[in-house]
Amino acid sequence: GTSYKSVLRHVVFAFRLICISLIIVVLARPQSRSSWKDVKTEGIDIMLSIDISYSMLAKDFNPNRLDAAKEVANEFIDARPNDRIGLVIFGGEAFTQCPLTTDHAVIKNLFKDVNAGMLAQGTAIGMSLADAVARVKDSKAKSRVVILLSDGVNNTGEIAPETAGEIAKTFGVRIYTIGVGTRGKALTPVDVYPNGQFA
Repeated sequence: GTSYKSVLRHVVFAFRLICISLIIVVLARPQSRSSWKDVKTEGIDIMLSIDISYSMLAKDFNPNRLDAAKEVANEFIDARPNDRIGLVIFGGEAFTQCPLTTDHAVIKNLFKDVNAGMLAQGTAIGMSLADAVARVKDSKAKSRVVILLSDGVNNTGEIAPETAGEIAKTFGVRIYTIGVGTRGKALTPVDVYPNGQFA
């Protein structure tokens, strides 16, 4: 039934994030076996960039795409206790909700207040990536990573995703993208203003 499909999608989504987590570990792997213990304290700098546009309220994930993304991101944060992690949220504009920190309780607490519609509408992927890259580009961490969680394509903002990608490459920052959502139609809550215009 529908709930089974929703659970399966969530598992696939979580699996993608786990794969990225493993890739990050490989990237930061020390060259010699004797230095394995050092990597635990060295850590990696990771910026999570999460789409909070209204389309993230679509219900093809249970209860919706945004809540599923937040839940999986929380699990990801728990799995990386020694890394500095930060959070960028974006819609039609990008905003750094939390700079890089090892205090993961702070990020998880901020997650609770992240809701769709907090920012101007649209999907400014390029802006969000540029913002996230700016937060990690000067870091001395062995590996610097941006993880983008979005259900859309870039449709606004002054910076194209390709430009942001080039900026990331220049600074040696790796970008991983996770698509949230499924192909086809999905139920999405819609606000209608009194004059009949859709929000």
